[in-house]
Amino acid sequence: MKIHRIGTITAVLGVSALLLSGCGLFGPEKEATSIDAPPPQSEAAQNTPNGLPPTDGTADGAEAAVTESVDRTVYLLDANGFVVPFTLTLPKTEGVAKQVLTYMVKGGPVESLLPNGFSAVLPEGTEVKGLVIKDGLATVDFSKEFKTYDSKNEKQILDAVTRALTEFANVKRVQIWVNGTPLTEMPVGSTPISSALDRSLGINLELAEGAVPGRTTSVTVYFQGQLDDKRSYFVPVTRLVPETENVAKAAVEELIKGPKDDSPLFSSLLRTTRVLNVKQENDLVTVDLSSDILRYDDGREANPEALESLVLSLTESTGAKQVQLLVEGKPLTSGTYDFTKPVARPVHINTMQF
Repeated sequence: MKIHRIGTITAVLGVSALLLSGCGLFGPEKEATSIDAPPPQSEAAQNTPNGLPPTDGTADGAEAAVTESVDRTVYLLDANGFVVPFTLTLPKTEGVAKQVLTYMVKGGPVESLLPNGFSAVLPEGTEVKGLVIKDGLATVDFSKEFKTYDSKNEKQILDAVTRALTEFANVKRVQIWVNGTPLTEMPVGSTPISSALDRSLGINLELAEGAVPGRTTSVTVYFQGQLDDKRSYFVPVTRLVPETENVAKAAVEELIKGPKDDSPLFSSLLRTTRVLNVKQENDLVTVDLSSDILRYDDGREANPEALESLVLSLTESTGAKQVQLLVEGKPLTSGTYDFTKPVARPVHINTMQF
C-alpha cells in the first residue's frame, strides 16, 4: 500500500473544453448523484456560470428546514497544527457535504463549537458555491476567499477537504475548483494537485526513521493528543515506512513505536508490547499481541484508548472492516471491547462533548 505523491497535472484540456462549451461539469446529467443534490434546474440555476447551482440543497438559496440534529465529522486544526477529525452535532439538512465544509470555515458557525485550542481550517469568508458527486468523485467549487490562506496551512487544507468529503461512503476522490475553474495547483504556495485527491495522499504526513523516499509503504496510525487534564483525542498520522507487504503488521508496530521524540502526541500502547502475529483475510485483520497490553489498571485489562487506536489504525491502513484481537493466542475481553468476536471500526471519532 504505497503512498501516491501529488503530481502536477497538466492534462486539463477535457475540463477546459467543458467550460468553453458552456455545458459545465455541473450540468443536469442523469447519471450524476450527489450528497448535496441540487434542485430541479430553475431558470436562475440554468443561467449560473458553468451550470453551478447557487446552492446544493434548496431552491433559490433558501436554507433547508432543520428537522433534527445529526452527528457529522468535520476536520479541524489542533493547537499543534495537526489535522484532526471531530464529530459535531449539527442541524440536519439536505446538503450534508456542503454543511460539513461550511463548518470548517474560520469565523463560521463552527466557532461556538470548537474544542479548546482548536481552530477551523478553511479561510474566513469561504463559501461552497457548488458540490456535485458522480461516480465516486466529489467536485467542490469554492468562492474566491478560498485563496486567502497562509501558505504554511496549504497541506492541512488539502488534507482536511479530502478527508472530510471522503468520510461519505459514496465519495472516493475529490476535485477542487475555485470560482468555476479547476485547480491544478494550490493558489498560495503552488503545491501541485492532481485532478482527483484521495486518501492515499495521507494526513499529517511524516517519514519514518530509516525510510527512503520513493521506496516506502504508507500506514496511517492514530496517536493521541491531550485536550485537558482528563481527556485526549485521536490524531491520524500517515507514516511512510520502509517497503513492506504486511501493511497490518507495520501499522501495529508503528503504533507501538509511538510518535516521534519531539512530538506532542502520545500512544496508549506500551512500547514493551510485542507483536506475536498479524494476518489479514479479506475484510478481517487478526492481531495477536503479548500480555503487556493488559498492564492498564493494575494489570487487569487493556487500556480502552489503546484498543480503539488499534482498531482505527488497522481499519484505516488496510481497508479491512473488522479487527480480531488476541492476547497470547486467546481472544481479548475488555470492559470497552469484547474481542470474542471481530469488532468493527467506530462510526464516529472524537465524539466528546465540549
